[in-house]
Amino acid sequence: MVTENAVAAVGMKTGKMTPKDFGDKACQKLETANQENRDEVISKLEAKKTAKTITVEQDKVLGLAKTVGMTFSSVVSTIPNAAGSWSGCSNGVAREQIPSKLVDGGTGPQKGGLSKAIRMSDDEEHDDAKHDAGVLCDRGHVYWGGGYGGHAEPKIISHLTNLVGPENMRGGSLLFNIDWRSGRYGNSGMPCGHCHEALCRAMRECDIQIFICCEPEKQPTELSEDDCSGEDGYTNLCMRVDKNTRPGRKSK
Repeated sequence: MVTENAVAAVGMKTGKMTPKDFGDKACQKLETANQENRDEVISKLEAKKTAKTITVEQDKVLGLAKTVGMTFSSVVSTIPNAAGSWSGCSNGVAREQIPSKLVDGGTGPQKGGLSKAIRMSDDEEHDDAKHDAGVLCDRGHVYWGGGYGGHAEPKIISHLTNLVGPENMRGGSLLFNIDWRSGRYGNSGMPCGHCHEALCRAMRECDIQIFICCEPEKQPTELSEDDCSGEDGYTNLCMRVDKNTRPGRKSK
């Protein structure tokens, strides 16, 4: 839909994947897709600025795209009936500039998420809200309230959930290349903590193998149970993806 069909390089393998099964260039292709999407958003908005048709909000988004505060992610999926490659962006105004190349990212309730009190409640009065906001297998995951479902990786997960149906969101694999440009951490290939939680749920509950591209190797590393457990889980993943104890690649 939105990037070169990198699944061809995977060979549509069935069963468990290994990093080598994606081929040597898969991470580079996804990185290129992220950069091309970012560059095109910038180009579209700069053209509007030159023509003096840019809105105040669009001008702000242009600044985010060029500096920090916006994430682009691309993925190769081998999930049954959802095999292909997709890209997403954390900013809706940016997505509007190239809608054919970035997933819309699910419904309003999925993007908005729900408060912890509602997510953790057993009260039947919240069942409809949790159903509407749910993603992954059997709608088993609901993003934190406040719009965390609008981050780039959740948008891709929501898109795939709605594409195949939550009852079919099981098995296969997802290889992510994440271009997170954070004002706090700098450039990172990591999912944020909330997105990490969703990826762990996909791995644990839906039997979806999750791979994330690492720097500088530009090769996949597989999300493991250790990466999703205890206080050190997220740090373990950071060390492999960013070579740092927290998100953000160390300056050379």
